[in-house]
Amino acid sequence: MADGKIVLKGIIELLSPALIGSGNDEHSDCDVILDADGKPFIPATSLIGVLQHLIKKSPAIKEDDHNKFWGYTEKDKGQQSMIICSDLYSEQEKPVTVVRDGIKIDNKTGVVEIDEKKKTGKKYDYEVIEKGEKFRLKIEIGFSDETKAFCEKMAVTICNVLKGDKISIGAKTNSGLGKIELKDEKLYKYNFTNKQDVFKWLTRKEGNSFSATPFPLEKSVFTINATLKLKNSFIIRSYSEDANAPDAISIKSGKDFVITGTSLKGAIRSRAERIVNTLGKKGIIEDLFGYVKEDDPLDKARKGRIQIDEVKLPDYTSEMQSRIKIDRFTGGVMPGALFDSMPLFSKDEEIKNVKITITDYEAREAGLMLLVLKDLWTGDLAVGGEKNVGRGVFEGVEANISWNGNSTPVNLTNANLSTELKKLEHFVKALTELKEVVNAES
Repeated sequence: MADGKIVLKGIIELLSPALIGSGNDEHSDCDVILDADGKPFIPATSLIGVLQHLIKKSPAIKEDDHNKFWGYTEKDKGQQSMIICSDLYSEQEKPVTVVRDGIKIDNKTGVVEIDEKKKTGKKYDYEVIEKGEKFRLKIEIGFSDETKAFCEKMAVTICNVLKGDKISIGAKTNSGLGKIELKDEKLYKYNFTNKQDVFKWLTRKEGNSFSATPFPLEKSVFTINATLKLKNSFIIRSYSEDANAPDAISIKSGKDFVITGTSLKGAIRSRAERIVNTLGKKGIIEDLFGYVKEDDPLDKARKGRIQIDEVKLPDYTSEMQSRIKIDRFTGGVMPGALFDSMPLFSKDEEIKNVKITITDYEAREAGLMLLVLKDLWTGDLAVGGEKNVGRGVFEGVEANISWNGNSTPVNLTNANLSTELKKLEHFVKALTELKEVVNAES
């Protein structure tokens, strides 16, 4: 029996839409999981698994202590976890879910990839819980006299991790989905050798506050945080079931127009592939972005180490535009090929927090992302739909590149720009030098 309990309570708020699949496909190819009342919820396993994986990387925690805290099974021995987390249920009466569309682009042709069996484009959709939704969190940690100090440090570490936007839950987290933040947190403990604490525990009253130094979570992280401007217009198509609505409008998250992480990540991956192919080096892309071999389901998939956030757009103006498809032989309009869309048009506002993060990065991977940023910055890399008519082109305003405690600001008004850029040369050099190694080996 535990000598005491540590309790963490609070509200988990979604900073971006979350995809926590149920395995059902009634509303989309991947529906969100629902509770008995038909409301989305966050299973405790989704949260605890992420926390365990993140905190395991701390060099200050011994593997044996880590296993005892989170629980383990090993052949004929094992131990129950010290931590108990309840499923996270919604605070709202009617949590908002939406269905998003997705397509798979052929990076060689730049158009939708064709499914050879169905002879159609590879289109899919998935259901997400909208950002801003809130869920109740309750975590209990049982401790003994011997483990009290360790459990207090772990509890504070978990609380600190959840209070920042450091973790994401669910699927497509590398595409900006599932970012969470802990708010209104309460962290306290009960000592069961004290009668007053036992009474508080039984009557569900708050325990005693405490403080402890959290474990350091050292990670090798490379981050680009850029501010851009839209040169002309932009659209990521979203389709409505309303017959009177336009054929396509730009996608929203809640009330805000956004650049989805999937679209931005797809554009960045495509350009990164083109760069490494030019250099003649293979293997970097799969190691950085992850992969799943569809033709070999038994092959072990790999999760990527790059995360690209969903980006909120400024209050752009959307305007209806009608378009037609021309028969190139006759020069006339093709029958039935009339459609309308509502792209967004720039009013010179800045798009902030275009963020790319690589965990456990290598110098060549950072150099690759810097080259991609250059293309995005100079308008050579477009994002979104209808790129053939000039949409989705950006220009750079400023950027902050940070890695392992170092930071380099980049903007055109920086008097020391050339000096700052020299700090980044070794990243690009690490990538370009790979070409010589590959050519020598081949």
